[in-house]
Amino acid sequence: MKKWLKILAILCFLAVIAAVAYKFFYSADTDRVGVLVSEKVKRVTIQTTISSTGTLSPMDTVNIGTQVSGDISKIYVDFNSKVKKGQVLAELDRSKLQAALYQAQIAASSAKIDYEHKISVYERTKKLAANQSASTVDLENAEYEMNSAKLSWQNRESEVRQAKLNLSYCIIKSPIDGVVLERSVDVGQTVAASMSAPTLFILAKDLSKMRVMAKVDEADIGSVKPGQKVTFSVDAFQEEIFQGVVETVRLNPTVTSNVVTYSVVIVAENPDLKLLPGMTATCTIVTEEVENAISVPASAIKFAPAEGTPMLHPQGNPSHSKEKFAEMPPSSPMAKENLDKGIAEKFSRTKANSGEKHVWINIDGKAALRPVKTGITDGVNVQILKGLDEGDSVIVKQESIEGTLQKSDATSPFMPGPKKRKNK
Repeated sequence: MKKWLKILAILCFLAVIAAVAYKFFYSADTDRVGVLVSEKVKRVTIQTTISSTGTLSPMDTVNIGTQVSGDISKIYVDFNSKVKKGQVLAELDRSKLQAALYQAQIAASSAKIDYEHKISVYERTKKLAANQSASTVDLENAEYEMNSAKLSWQNRESEVRQAKLNLSYCIIKSPIDGVVLERSVDVGQTVAASMSAPTLFILAKDLSKMRVMAKVDEADIGSVKPGQKVTFSVDAFQEEIFQGVVETVRLNPTVTSNVVTYSVVIVAENPDLKLLPGMTATCTIVTEEVENAISVPASAIKFAPAEGTPMLHPQGNPSHSKEKFAEMPPSSPMAKENLDKGIAEKFSRTKANSGEKHVWINIDGKAALRPVKTGITDGVNVQILKGLDEGDSVIVKQESIEGTLQKSDATSPFMPGPKKRKNK
């Protein structure tokens, strides 16, 4: 009986030693590989964007000039003045043009008198020719003189109309409802009409809607389309985000120092009139957007477990979200590490060869490989088209526990520790 008790005691002692040894080596290995940090698969809105800068300008501007030369006698508006269609903006000195009109009217009156005289001559010659008192040649000459006088009189009348029109040009009116952006003249200044009319005022039709002329690099222009949403900011209101829409992509490129860019026209509402012409806008163009997309952090796609990480190996189709996993305990810690490393390398080769991406999911503290099909990404989140369900737990990183390296270097609990130095 005592013999069996002794054997039982020895077996219990060996079991305790085995448990302590397993605890020591297993905990050291766990500390060495680190803790798996996971996040839940969730639904978010993912956007792909490109950035550019541009300059704000009014939707429509009108350059107001003059069609006649003269001196500016009056100006009725200034910078930022709101004007209505038909409102008088300025006037030119009329004296020279009024004199020209008077001269044209006198010339027209003289031509009319001459024409009426030539009509009388023609009528008399016509009667004389009927009585054979005048020759046919005399009649033809009288008719010719009458027609010439008529044309001369009509020409003088057209000069009168032109002189009146020129006089009306002295009054410069606004052709639109808008606001004065620029005034280029002062009272007393002389303006000369030529082939290109001088600009006196620049009017903006409506500042409640603005245009942004953004420059987009040739590498990004292929993804920009009319109708895409745009957000932008300006230095004057750095905390505020303004909204816009891509109106058109202009096909004519701009080449500066061998850099090719294209102009993208963006339309933005400006109800508070905060946006002013000439401001620089920093734009973000949303080229793609998926709302309520199943997504994982981008770090989950890049994650690879460290050697020795506890793993579950799939049984059946590994691409199915409901696949079964089974832990396959190797015969030794070294064999387990080699097996886990082999599984990771195998799927890494598959990913490299087929272009398929994968994530590692966390099942009860163990890593399991899951192939996935991805969509768009914003650099923070990646859209998952296939392979994961909302609520799945994906591994994003592996953190080491503070002090584990010291613990993993600890000596066996069954070996004597270092000798303590005696105090003298």
